[in-house]
Amino acid sequence: MRFAVCDDEAELRRDISDKIAALCPGASVTEFSSGGGLLADTGGFDIIFLDIGMDGPDGMQTARELRKNGCRAAIIFVTAFGDRVFDAFDVGAFNFLVKPVSAQKFAEVLQKAIDSRDTPPPTESHDRYIAIKTGGLNTKLALSEIMYAEVFDRILILHTTGGKVEYRGRLNEFEKCTDDTFFRTHRSYLINLRYLEKYTSSEVTMENGDRVLLAKQRYSKLVRAYLRYIKSEG
Repeated sequence: MRFAVCDDEAELRRDISDKIAALCPGASVTEFSSGGGLLADTGGFDIIFLDIGMDGPDGMQTARELRKNGCRAAIIFVTAFGDRVFDAFDVGAFNFLVKPVSAQKFAEVLQKAIDSRDTPPPTESHDRYIAIKTGGLNTKLALSEIMYAEVFDRILILHTTGGKVEYRGRLNEFEKCTDDTFFRTHRSYLINLRYLEKYTSSEVTMENGDRVLLAKQRYSKLVRAYLRYIKSEG
């Protein structure tokens, strides 16, 4: 298993590298003093420990570039600023460690990251379906095909990968038929986290470019729900 440790402080890089070596004897650990150095390495890593507060491209910028380049490593942010946790999940971070990091917490997070890399992908689909009646016809629709749902004037509109499906219904009743992959962003909207592209404190943007309202009081709950979804997907 290959590890990368990226921090502009040599002492902190060495501390993390030593912790990895003690817990994973024989593992390959490469240290980087800057985000640019990490981005220039084309070898590929399984797990990356990444500091946020660096000169040049900071940890967040580096992580975004890594993801754009197709990096699928488990990224663990290490920082002194705990309030950056919300930003970390924008780039699909696996976890978040706040300095100073205790040996016990480090070991717990590292083991979870290793387990996530060792878990094989599912070999078969266990998709769920819902039955709806529209235009006098009964239709079966896979939940995984639904990007988001909205209600307008008692009409429920399902925005799917194949287009829109409309029928008379209540969003509350539809929500009961979904699973943890769906999240209620607003009284009129329910999104599928699979298709979440980005978000701000007032709206989310789906993969198809549609913007959906996000109630201010739902922001922190969305971040937590999205983190759980990312972890569940490995």
